[in-house]
Amino acid sequence: MSVREPYLPIAGGTFVEDDFVFGRQAEMAELRQRLSVRKSFVLYGPSGSGKTFLLHRIVRNLPEVLYCPQAASPQLVVQSLALQLVELRDRYSKGFLRNAQAVKLKSTISLRGIVLEAVRRGKYFVVLDHLQGPAAALSADTRDMMFYGETPVIAVARSAHMEDLGFLTRMFPLRAERMRLSNFGRAEATQFAQEIARRIDLWATNLPDFLERVVDLSQGSPGVILKMLRMAKGPKYRLNGYVKTSPLYIDFRLAWHSENAW
Repeated sequence: MSVREPYLPIAGGTFVEDDFVFGRQAEMAELRQRLSVRKSFVLYGPSGSGKTFLLHRIVRNLPEVLYCPQAASPQLVVQSLALQLVELRDRYSKGFLRNAQAVKLKSTISLRGIVLEAVRRGKYFVVLDHLQGPAAALSADTRDMMFYGETPVIAVARSAHMEDLGFLTRMFPLRAERMRLSNFGRAEATQFAQEIARRIDLWATNLPDFLERVVDLSQGSPGVILKMLRMAKGPKYRLNGYVKTSPLYIDFRLAWHSENAW
């Protein structure tokens, strides 16, 4: 899960160069503190606010993290976690899952039992990213990992869809068990856009107006700003030194909707 490119390619990620993260130092510190006490919590916020990216920056240095990138169903969750147990050479599960092919041959019911017992025996963190619902079976598996397995579970969800994830409120009833990641305010979003333009060497005759328009259209989402400014480097959206904002935004919306359709 390490990031080695100078400009983060992950959809919804906050801009990063080397180990520098723009405007999220407080959030990074809070995530580290939450993980240090090994307590489950839900991380939620709008698409593009940087939830996935910030978690990657933190948990990539933890040796025993089981990460599910698309927690859309119990099947996807147990398959993803089982494959990572194979990669980590988990002591318990290796007696049942010697390789990736063995994972594919197991039924979901079998994998579920193996995964739950492995996390109960081990000292893992489980990250369920892009969580979707409602799903009674997925809810039950999450509860079993948290309570039966005593495993810290970090659930990641879009705030716009929290109403679809009713089981989250039952598992994380306290405000202290929830962490919201918001978009940037206007001033911070403007600074972010200017810094991105400088670092990617984006030039245009109408650059100040274009950046202001991007900040307005993005509603402060760092992921949106990053993607639109990178698109503005392409010749398709440039004419006589100007960035053509309207066609760029139309294409951006189509691409963003497709990438964030979960």
